[in-house]
Amino acid sequence: MRAIGVVVFALFFSMPSSNAVENSSPFFEYSSFSDLAPNKKKLEDLNRRKKHPFGVNLYGFGPIGLAAVSMDLFITPKFALETGAGFRDFDGNAAFTIGARYHLFGKTFLSLTPYVGLYTAFHYNGTSLQSNAIYIPLGLHKIKKNKVSWSVEVAYQRNTFFGNGITGGFRIGYRF
Repeated sequence: MRAIGVVVFALFFSMPSSNAVENSSPFFEYSSFSDLAPNKKKLEDLNRRKKHPFGVNLYGFGPIGLAAVSMDLFITPKFALETGAGFRDFDGNAAFTIGARYHLFGKTFLSLTPYVGLYTAFHYNGTSLQSNAIYIPLGLHKIKKNKVSWSVEVAYQRNTFFGNGITGGFRIGYRF
């Protein structure tokens, strides 16, 4: 017991002072206990939705129908707005979409996040734009380190041209 006390006493008085820790000790990297806590700013810097908020995508199926080009913007890491234009069918009928997505784990540093969204689609009938679809997707969105992004989704769609029911879509794009 006496030997343990001597060892503790020797270790306590042989430790460098706080000045030595801050200035010259190669063995102590931290100057205070607050430095040992995870750096919140560093975790935020890992969030790819925050680092690369703007994206351009090729959209297959989805709210428009056949194919589209879309642009999306993360307003916050959890909330994105999207707009696009494309073709409703093989006849070349033009269609447009606008909508929003909410990413459930958007504020985390995870590169793969589930989302839920709400979109509407319009078509051009020769004289004006008419609304033709409500599209509610559930999907997964991934942003890779090289800024390539993709997503897949399953959705409920209420559509005047294709009927109502379960459908889906996919995107592949690049983030800026």
